[in-house]
Amino acid sequence: RLAPGPATIIDQVPFGRVYKDGNLIGTDQAMGIRDRRKLSFAGHVAVNVVLDEKYELAGDPDLVAIGVAEADARGETLEDLMIDAAVGAVDSIPRQRRKDLDLVQEAVRRAVRGAANEAWGKKPLVTVFVTR
Repeated sequence: RLAPGPATIIDQVPFGRVYKDGNLIGTDQAMGIRDRRKLSFAGHVAVNVVLDEKYELAGDPDLVAIGVAEADARGETLEDLMIDAAVGAVDSIPRQRRKDLDLVQEAVRRAVRGAANEAWGKKPLVTVFVTR
């Protein structure tokens, strides 16, 4: 309130951007707008890593890349580079520490994202599933 008397705060008002997405209204984070913007720019990679009872790889990881370039500047497929990075990440973790599946998941996520960034110059969203 500015008058009469000295200026005082009488209420608080929300501020910032509000988005209408389909039938919903909310912030960019609540509507998932940031993630969708990132997806449109750099794509998404899903990796499935299967470990056997000795915490060794039970085979090559399965990888699905959507919205990611097919090959790098040298002609090597990005999917092969990312699979090699995932295998290297798991192999670099000592077997005892592989029991921590969250550690394996994060190591693979970082390795795959780094391989894509090195070859392509973009960091896709990476989702990793670790199964034992």
